[in-house]
Amino acid sequence: MSAPLTTRDRLLRAAVAAIDIEGIRGMRVRDVAAEAGVTVPSVYHFFGSKDGLVDAALAQRYSRGLLELTQKFAELSLACTAAEQYWVVVDKVVLAVFQPDRIPVRSVRADVLGSAQSRPHLREALSLAQRESHDLLSATLREMQRRGWVREDLDTDAFAVWYTGMVNGRVVLEIDPTQCGGDAWNEIARMATVALLKGS
Repeated sequence: MSAPLTTRDRLLRAAVAAIDIEGIRGMRVRDVAAEAGVTVPSVYHFFGSKDGLVDAALAQRYSRGLLELTQKFAELSLACTAAEQYWVVVDKVVLAVFQPDRIPVRSVRADVLGSAQSRPHLREALSLAQRESHDLLSATLREMQRRGWVREDLDTDAFAVWYTGMVNGRVVLEIDPTQCGGDAWNEIARMATVALLKGS
């Protein structure tokens, strides 16, 4: 049985839901507080201001699913007992990231990344969210290097950052799918990922 949500978590959940439906401009502090079952001063107690609440909610929207997929990849990778199994996992995970149900997730991330350019506190929050995922991916790849399945000279930290950028970059195609076939894009992403991990 999971622990009950804290007041802060309830406020954050309500703010994320409001932004998902109404956008930043449509989010009202009093509505968020009411949805969370608290009074308006609680918002200011936990987040300092409406902007603080918005930044925290946007960071939460950005990180949805980010760590989840990295954790799944780590779990599947560490369970492998042979290199052949590992490369099947890499293929499956890369292709799963580009399934149609992930398009809205990337769209939200692009929106939040755009907002972060003019919101320094949001940029800091995104940095923390990404770092958790990047650190886990990098650690997993270092273990695969130790096993001899990933090339020794690969900078796993740089790869983790590149990979997030490549995944988020698919939004360029999703804005105008007539530019090229999605399957062709997916295959290039898969081949690039495998080539970087294996080396020549």
